[in-house]
Amino acid sequence: MSRLNKFKQKNRLLFLLLKVSLIWYVLLFSINYLASDTAAYFTNYKETSGDVTVGTWEDPHIDSFLRFTSKGNENIKACEGVVISTELKNDGPGDMEESSTYDVYYIENGNPEKHGKKLKLGKDEGVISPLDKGQSTKLTFQASSPGVYVFTTKEIVGDSSSKTIWSKWIKVNCPSSKTVDEEQEDQEESTEVTEEKESKSQTNETKDSGNEKVESDSTVEEIESTEEKKEDKNKEEKVIEEEAETEVDEVKEETKDSVKSKEQSLEETKNHIEESTNEQEGEKE
Repeated sequence: MSRLNKFKQKNRLLFLLLKVSLIWYVLLFSINYLASDTAAYFTNYKETSGDVTVGTWEDPHIDSFLRFTSKGNENIKACEGVVISTELKNDGPGDMEESSTYDVYYIENGNPEKHGKKLKLGKDEGVISPLDKGQSTKLTFQASSPGVYVFTTKEIVGDSSSKTIWSKWIKVNCPSSKTVDEEQEDQEESTEVTEEKESKSQTNETKDSGNEKVESDSTVEEIESTEEKKEDKNKEEKVIEEEAETEVDEVKEETKDSVKSKEQSLEETKNHIEESTNEQEGEKE
């Protein structure tokens, strides 16, 4: 037997472990190689076509812009049906090419723009005829009940996505019957007063010159009496002021006396306490 065979026979276990480790290493290497990425890749693509809207801009060819020109809310007193109106103007650089429409919203109390009800319009209502540059027109509506009304339309004619514009509010109030009667009574009283003044003026004009002198003398006497009354009042006021000052001085003196008496009583109590403490100390010694 050769030395190699003898070595193999003696170290069979070692050779067996080497073979197993080699087989295990080859298996791991092959698995890792098969599972790893390769340089090859697969590509696939498709072509599509479509439109994407990024934003909306105003058309530069639009020449008409509508604006309500009324300033401030309007109050109307009426108990029966009344025609309300507002003014609309073409404030753009050009003329309107087509007609437009408007609506009316109503609420009894509150904000008609947010919580109002859209009303049905009549035959001659709801249409805005084409307006030239700078031209204005009146929008009307037959209001049948008291409340708050407002007109509305689109800023740009024919563009449903344009801004909605609102007119100033129009408030219809129905005054109560009592207030109407009071107004009539006030008017009657005012007419009576004016008639009395006119009659007095006529009688004064027809008086004689002697009566005029008597009236002048009486007015002079009245003026003198009023001046005397004023002087008397001033004297009385001065007397009252002097009495008040004297009373204030008396009160001040009384308060001073009371304060002094209290200070004296406090000093006496302090002296009494000091004497008692001195006596107690002497007894202890």
